[in-house]
Amino acid sequence: MTFEQMKIFLEAAHYGSFTHAAERLGITQSAVSVCIKKLEEKHEVALFDRTGRRLVLTEAGQVLLSEAERILRDVDLTILRIESRRPLDAFAIAACTGHAYDHWMPEMAAAGGEDFPSLRLLRAGGDDVTALVMRGSADVGITNVMPSHPQFRLARVFADTLIVCAHPTLARRLPAEAGWRELADYAPLVWEQSDLTPTITAGLTAQRLDPALLLNPKLRLTSSMAVISQLKGGRHLAILPERAASAHIEAGRLERIGSLAIPLPYWMFALRERDMDALAAQIARFVS
Repeated sequence: MTFEQMKIFLEAAHYGSFTHAAERLGITQSAVSVCIKKLEEKHEVALFDRTGRRLVLTEAGQVLLSEAERILRDVDLTILRIESRRPLDAFAIAACTGHAYDHWMPEMAAAGGEDFPSLRLLRAGGDDVTALVMRGSADVGITNVMPSHPQFRLARVFADTLIVCAHPTLARRLPAEAGWRELADYAPLVWEQSDLTPTITAGLTAQRLDPALLLNPKLRLTSSMAVISQLKGGRHLAILPERAASAHIEAGRLERIGSLAIPLPYWMFALRERDMDALAAQIARFVS
């Protein structure tokens, strides 16, 4: 299996679509389809369930997703380390969980201009972010799960909100001020299967709802963009980070359901011997 095949598979897995993967990679849809088919034939295993309108990862596909992300991340990290050759007291690499990477940190770095510290962003899962910081491969970590290891110092840097959304055609069928209890009447719901899942699960449980009964078992989507794309069919409600959904709500492509909300705080952390105050201050200025 080549790095190129891994990259093609990852795009298809993240977006649940060969067409979207092809657009992201700048290749044809047939090239993506042929690549996935060759992988499946070579290893004699199905990576996607193609019975529905959207691609859904099989168990083998889930394993490959996790391992391919780790392998390609380690390759990228090695390249960054070779290229950076930075002094030990300067921040260069920040490992971020997916939502912080996709919707927060790039905008902060761009808005901060020349005053923002030199920063390379690395996308990883929550446990991997912690591991990267622990072993010194990343200078800081940014995650929605507060780390508890005693070797870390940390600061709360920004916060999002998880909200319930739907396509306008479905939203019009719901009560204007739908509450948590009404969600069960419109199950199944979809939400991103990622580091956001524990926060979503805890929020639903606090409302005396069973997440296992609400979640659509056939739609294991691994990014907010894939969830938003799925909502175009107008058949499901979704739980989404407000920052990811806001542009679609403003454009009228999605509607927020009631005032349902689950807090989603984000933390920055580093080893105790690292000084992260300058970066924390820059982020605080951006979100204030």
